[in-house]
Amino acid sequence: MIIRPVSEADIPKWTALSREYDRYILELVSDLSEWYGGNDTSPAFDEYMTAKIRQREAFIAVDETDINLGIIAFSKKHNRITFFGVSHRFDFYVVGRELIRFALAELDDAKPVYIGKIAGSSPFIRQFRELYLTLGFTFSHSATENGVPVNKYVRVP
Repeated sequence: MIIRPVSEADIPKWTALSREYDRYILELVSDLSEWYGGNDTSPAFDEYMTAKIRQREAFIAVDETDINLGIIAFSKKHNRITFFGVSHRFDFYVVGRELIRFALAELDDAKPVYIGKIAGSSPFIRQFRELYLTLGFTFSHSATENGVPVNKYVRVP
């Protein structure tokens, strides 16, 4: 597995990865337009991806043939992971652990680190919670992002 910066050429891979999670979001809301289109406080997904790429705050895990295993994006300014997805075709824990560890190495470990995940109850979504807990995160609170219920976690120094 290689972790490298996401490029604009990778946007279709990132979009496809995000779409793998649509079925879990649709368990919580009936319409994905706000999730992808943004709102008054969050940009549209396309704008978000472009901004993270330009800020060099998005990274992709690929195999030797450049197949997308997973993507992680973060905000150094706010010390939080803002996107984290692992393709359903690959080992969630192997890829996910490496991506989270990579992001944690890029963020300020002297401050709390935040991460959120949709509040679904499927076994695949529950894996995120399990991984977060094994990496030192604890549940913080529930919130809504782009019209979708999410659970927020924090890792304190």
